[in-house]
Amino acid sequence: MGSVDRVEFIEGSAAAIASFNRAGIPVAVVTNQAGVARGLYDIGDVAQVHRYIGACLAAHEAHIDLFLYCPYHPEGVVDGFARTSEDRKPKPGMARAAAAALNLDLAASWVIGDRPEDLGLAETVGASAVYLGPEGEAHPDIRSFPSLAAAAPFILERMAV
Repeated sequence: MGSVDRVEFIEGSAAAIASFNRAGIPVAVVTNQAGVARGLYDIGDVAQVHRYIGACLAAHEAHIDLFLYCPYHPEGVVDGFARTSEDRKPKPGMARAAAAALNLDLAASWVIGDRPEDLGLAETVGASAVYLGPEGEAHPDIRSFPSLAAAAPFILERMAV
């Protein structure tokens, strides 16, 4: 994700994020960015992509409260980034940092993801999870949805309880 040219918004995602914002639910993005460690792009590129996402969401009256990323990977080639890290999902570092920054209770939080490491992060920190992607690809106990727009009402309903 080292370039804004590669950013694609899935239909309805901005509106879904806006619904979380209106409900007072903090939204954090925690993302592995091994491309930094692999020399494919640098941290400035990651920051530019995050600014671009923020600007696009603002046009839909939505926002991300916190962007966190892990530039480390043990098989990286860039000095300083070629290492293991507690921030790399599914390890809990970024989730714990988000919890501290946004005053979150991780056990009452939701991880929304489309990769196994996202679901692993939820399990590691005791959060609930939903999987975005084809049904049956996630753990049997984790609900799958085709998009964030489809998942948002499910999550909002459970957070209101």
